[in-house]
Amino acid sequence: MTVICEECGKVYHLDPDKIEKYRGKNIRVRCSECGHVTNLSKLIEEQEREAAASKPFEGGAGTEAAEEPSREPAEETPSAPPREETPRAESVAARPSGFLGLRGKMMFLFLVIPILLIAITGFFSQQQLNKLASSITSKSTDLVLEEGKEKLMQKARDVALQCEIYLRAHPNLERDDFNYAPEFAGIAVQSVGETGYTCLIQQPEPETGQSWTIWAHPNPNIVGIDDIEMIRKALGPHFDKFYEVLTGAQGMKETQGFYSWKDPDGKIRQKYMAVAPIEIKGKPFFSMSTAYIDEFTQKTESLEESADQMAMNTRNINFGILIGAIIIIGLCITIYGYRITRNIQYLTEAADRISVGDLEAEIEVKSKDEIGNLADAISRMQDSLRFSIERLRRRR
Repeated sequence: MTVICEECGKVYHLDPDKIEKYRGKNIRVRCSECGHVTNLSKLIEEQEREAAASKPFEGGAGTEAAEEPSREPAEETPSAPPREETPRAESVAARPSGFLGLRGKMMFLFLVIPILLIAITGFFSQQQLNKLASSITSKSTDLVLEEGKEKLMQKARDVALQCEIYLRAHPNLERDDFNYAPEFAGIAVQSVGETGYTCLIQQPEPETGQSWTIWAHPNPNIVGIDDIEMIRKALGPHFDKFYEVLTGAQGMKETQGFYSWKDPDGKIRQKYMAVAPIEIKGKPFFSMSTAYIDEFTQKTESLEESADQMAMNTRNINFGILIGAIIIIGLCITIYGYRITRNIQYLTEAADRISVGDLEAEIEVKSKDEIGNLADAISRMQDSLRFSIERLRRRR
């Protein structure tokens, strides 16, 4: 839009987009050369009326159409060369907005990035906590299991020694009576924990064709018979591991190991066996101590469950804190960012009005921070421009 000062004829080129924002408001423009004030709102209305009046005669042969070309040359021939038109047009040109405004940048810098860093830190902390809990419970299980294995092995050794001492004191006790002599049966068959026990087994005698035979056991029905085939049928595919541990004792050696056992209800459970040798009347016998593994590890399993539950509770607490932080920080940034951007927008509009010559625009910002300082600076600039124009007018 072109504005010509009525006093000195100076030409100003104003950005139409800037002027459009103040349509319907009382805008006054002061000439920088002579100080003459032009009511820009009335000038806009007059130009709009003239444009509307000329539309019916466009392309016709009336007098109004003939007068239109003769008016434009007069408006475009100012008395003095326009030195400041282009700079003023550029000064009021709207700066292209970026992808994110100030509020969006604040949300990204002070909400998205911190929350992302907190989430990543919390995730890795939770992973380390889970690993720590798993490591502690795993090592606890290993320690308890080692203690249980040592307990079973020591029990087998103690029973073997006790049996040897008793049989030396009672040389007339035959092996067929081992399970039925109360004193010896109480020595050979002892409880280990809640479900474990000890028993007395004789190594196979190839010369007689006798296989592994139990001579003292909590179940009297399997005493004195070849129980290997019975166990083979009962364990099925799990028999090989059991037999491997048992045959490791041949040659009067200590042996121990894990194997699977089938309960009467058909459930397969892990057991541990420890075997200690004992020589009875010149023949190889073994004291076997066995128990279920979960009997030793059930305490650590409860500890593992407690650790998992604690890790889950910690994760939920961290997640709740993260959500709370997002809400609080988001509200703070939204409220404070709105106030800052509102004041900046207000000052931007005030500066635009000053740039088009409205030096009477009121600037009211009550902020006591840098935004308030900026408002004061714009007000001082406005007063300085007003005084400069008044001084130029007095000189003329």
